[in-house]
Amino acid sequence: MCEACWRDPVTAVRRTEGGRDLLCRACAEGGWPRRVDVFPPYGIYGVHDPAKRTVATIRGEGR
Repeated sequence: MCEACWRDPVTAVRRTEGGRDLLCRACAEGGWPRRVDVFPPYGIYGVHDPAKRTVATIRGEGR
């Protein structure tokens, strides 16, 4: 699956400093970035990273 659009099968490989990007032809020709670079696992600012949580959730934890 293409790492940019997450829809089409991989038909092209783009070499990068960190390795390679597996892309479909349309995304490779269009120069689209991989989605994991644009939308990292915990959001652009890392605000949803559970390791950075400072307040306990309201599920009775620690009460």
